[in-house]
Amino acid sequence: MNVSRAKWMPWVLLACAATVAPRLALADAISAVHYEPQGDQLIITVLYDGTHPHHHLYVRWGRCTRLRDQLHGPGRRVIRLEVLDAQGNDAAVRPYTETLKVPLAGMHCRPATVTVLTPAPRSAVSVRIP
Repeated sequence: MNVSRAKWMPWVLLACAATVAPRLALADAISAVHYEPQGDQLIITVLYDGTHPHHHLYVRWGRCTRLRDQLHGPGRRVIRLEVLDAQGNDAAVRPYTETLKVPLAGMHCRPATVTVLTPAPRSAVSVRIP
């Protein structure tokens, strides 16, 4: 093997390994979000890949912000809700779907537009709650 080939070989092997290695499981996408008034909760359908179903998905609320622009009207509130996967290091082998129910009782940022999102790859769906 000549010297220049030996210099690049580790990088080529690393690139090949990265293409065949399984991806890490993440909460990949928000499929649907709707507000259920009877239970005063959000119903969120999440798509993810992993080796098994029933990953522990959890949510993290952002800060409530009051917008004052022409697009949203005076005083409209917005808040972010991030869906995270506690088993994000699971190999992405098969697709799965989970449904989360997020209670809104005691939420003071109302009425508001809630944007539900995943960290990576970024997927977002917004819904108005009263």
